[in-house]
Amino acid sequence: MTQFQPTDLLTGWTAAPFGITLVVVVAGWYLWQVGLARREGVRWPWWRVALYLGLGVSTLAYAVCGPLAVYRSNLFWIGALQVGMLASLTPVGLALGDPVTLLRRRRQDRQHLLLRLLAGPVARVLMFPAVSTILAVSTMLVVFYTPVFVVTTRSATLQAVLDVVLLVTGLLFVLPLMVDELLPAWATPGIRTLLAFADGLLDAVPGILLMTAGSVVVPTFPGFVGRVGAPDPLLDTHLGGGALLAVAESVGLPVIGAVFAEWIRADAKEAREVDARLDAAPALGAVTTAAAEAGPDRAQPALDTGTGLWWETDPRFGNRFRPPPD
Repeated sequence: MTQFQPTDLLTGWTAAPFGITLVVVVAGWYLWQVGLARREGVRWPWWRVALYLGLGVSTLAYAVCGPLAVYRSNLFWIGALQVGMLASLTPVGLALGDPVTLLRRRRQDRQHLLLRLLAGPVARVLMFPAVSTILAVSTMLVVFYTPVFVVTTRSATLQAVLDVVLLVTGLLFVLPLMVDELLPAWATPGIRTLLAFADGLLDAVPGILLMTAGSVVVPTFPGFVGRVGAPDPLLDTHLGGGALLAVAESVGLPVIGAVFAEWIRADAKEAREVDARLDAAPALGAVTTAAAEAGPDRAQPALDTGTGLWWETDPRFGNRFRPPPD
């Protein structure tokens, strides 16, 4: 094995057929949908496209066609970094592009195949918070604590399968956090913020286990043989754990921030709706009074204003505190 240089992290690229195909499909499909939406008069934010391409597609290309794909069989920490990027960073970038909402705006009837799949029972189970989190964390543990990682260094086909599995398991957790109606009704923006925080803690487990390992976790890794200018296998294992942990935690804060921002927007929208209803109540009362003054034939029942307490006039809580009818 030739000696690895830091500049290889910028210059080491490969024209892997599967990698190129995956990048083209992921980027091309989204841009195609954006183009169709614009032709149909659906406005779509440019910053969504920028995040999808700049954070999602670019990291995908770096992982499957870039240095992480070239040197994953030579240095363990690079292989671990690739796993972390495909499982955490790339899904976040793709989810920030919000392709689900884009499809919903284009297809109001929600008859698109992807929308039907996401609304189906299998997807609902896999995207349930406890299931998706355990699935994502356990997948990374299986990669490093079984022969999976070594096998994928010797087979391009199995490596391609692993890349897709990591990407899908990451999306199964991230997409529901950032898209409405993919989680049960109880998963309000506040609950989703807590789920994102909890996931950030659990995602740290694989990295911490590798960082604190007392022996080489993957002793049959091919890069541990014939090393030239590379760290010893145990140090390489610890570096791999650090890389995995760094990616997982660096993604956690932006995810929490994005979900928290959605929480603020949802709360502001709900407040505007409540204010609009409350503003309409005095006008309705004035109409009722005017009708009563016009004569008994045109009079309408007066509004029940209760005691005037704020929660009695708030549409969200008013019915909860009204006394039961006699």
